[in-house]
Amino acid sequence: MLSRYTLGKIFKFLFHCHYDIQVTGEEYLRDKSTHLVLPNHTAYVDPLILFSEMWWLPICPMVDELFMRQKISGYIVRKADAIEVPDLNKSAMSREEGAAVAGQLSRIAIDNLAAGKQICFYPSGHVKTVDKEIIGNRRMAYEVCSELPENVHVILCRMRGLETSRWSKLKPKKWKWRRTVTLHFEDHTDDVIQWAKTLSRREFNEKLEEWYNRNE
Repeated sequence: MLSRYTLGKIFKFLFHCHYDIQVTGEEYLRDKSTHLVLPNHTAYVDPLILFSEMWWLPICPMVDELFMRQKISGYIVRKADAIEVPDLNKSAMSREEGAAVAGQLSRIAIDNLAAGKQICFYPSGHVKTVDKEIIGNRRMAYEVCSELPENVHVILCRMRGLETSRWSKLKPKKWKWRRTVTLHFEDHTDDVIQWAKTLSRREFNEKLEEWYNRNE
């Protein structure tokens, strides 16, 4: 059976055959802290690229139950020690039920971080459908950062290059065999703690959106 590390190396090799992947800020993940990684979500393949580039870090993605139960994707995310969470997109779910489930997700993330697990989730909760990353009034990142356990470092990740690829929800402008994909990591622990203390949920999310949407 393949280990998560072997699987990550295999995916890294395959992705680098197709993409020119450039990573900056990786040093923020190489200390001995517990990390909460919050990426933007440009395309469906984002999670696999993150997994392959961080193969050496035992990071646990938070994955909804439907994705976990699919044969191939479920196998991969289980190898990555994914944390299964309830599906927020159930059509039969009422608004009150949805809010209750969202609260459960935040608590799951906080408890796992407190236990020393490296966690990754997308603040927007979905692949973007317009040119900009929009988090709106999503609550998970705000709630987790409001109760961030001690010694947890919050690392923001900005990905570029897949917005008009076949994996994106945006209309492709031109098909490219060789794309440049960039991943930029920054430690914003102090910032997110301060934002969570002083800003409303929507204002907190706007700060994240501003960082994700920078043209850098």
